[in-house]
Parts: sequence; C-alpha cells; structure tokens
Amino acid sequence: MVHSADIVQLAPEELLLMQQRYEEMVRRHTGLIRRVCVLRSGGDEELCRELEQEVAIGLWLHLDSYIPGRAEAVWVYWRARKVVYDYFHRRLPPPDRLSRDIADTMAEEINQGCEQLEEIMAYLSPEERRLLELRLEEESVADMADRLQCSPNAVYKRLEQVIKKARKINEKLNRR
Repeated sequence: MVHSADIVQLAPEELLLMQQRYEEMVRRHTGLIRRVCVLRSGGDEELCRELEQEVAIGLWLHLDSYIPGRAEAVWVYWRARKVVYDYFHRRLPPPDRLSRDIADTMAEEINQGCEQLEEIMAYLSPEERRLLELRLEEESVADMADRLQCSPNAVYKRLEQVIKKARKINEKLNRR
C-alpha cells in the first residue's frame, strides 16, 4: 500500500490510478459524506460545504489506510466522522478559556436567577417569604415545622401554595 508521504515518488501512471480510485470512491459515497456533514453542521449550508471539502481532503490524505476488498462505505463513514471531529476539535478554545467562559455564563445565569427570585419575593407576603427563605436555606420540613410551630403536613401545604403563587407571579413577570 502507498503512503501519503510517498505520493511524490509515485510514477505518473500509479498516481493517475490512485486519483481515479479516489474519485470513484468519493462519487460512490457522496450521499454518505453529505449526510455526515449535514448532521454535524446543524443545517448550516456554508459549514456543510466546508466540512465536505475537509472530508474530501481527509479521504485523499488517508487513502492508503483503506484496504481494498473491505467495506468501503464503512471506511468512508468513519474517516468522514474523524475528519469532522478533528475539524471541530481544532476550533475549540483552549481548556482554560473554555472554563472561564462556562464559569462566566453560570455566574450570569445565577445572578439573573437571584434577581428574578428577589422580584418574585417582593410580591409575596412576609410569611410566604419566610417560608421560601427557610426552604431555600435547605431546611428540612421537620426543622421548618419546629420553627413555624406547626405540623410537617401544614408546612407541605403552605409550601405547595407559596410555590404555586410564585410560579404565577413568575409567569406574569416573564410576559412583561
């Protein structure tokens, strides 16, 4: 089998034969290559065309790894997936940058959630706020019942009512 690095040393007839085999393989499996690229591009046509070009180059560069007589479509499929994976992997930000981006996004979402919760709490009565605050502090229902001097069943009922009310308030606030 001829390796990619040895292509320069091939006789013109051998290179022509290799090119014909490559072109025939790509022609036979164009649909398969297209499906892999469409799936991975998320429907972005420009990205899909770019991925198809990358796959075509990857197939040519690794043509020497195909063993004639084996399932050609399987080899094309796995080679296409590998090329697409490598394409996206090369474009990932460095891990430390990715971690910062994730941390920033999470902090922003938590901050938005806290602001939204504060806004909802403003519409609740002092007793309802106290009940939610205790629950948010991860108090057990038994501890909450002791603090509020009522039964655990009463705590469950009150929590259920307050949570329903908070959801309705949240829906109204989100419609604004």
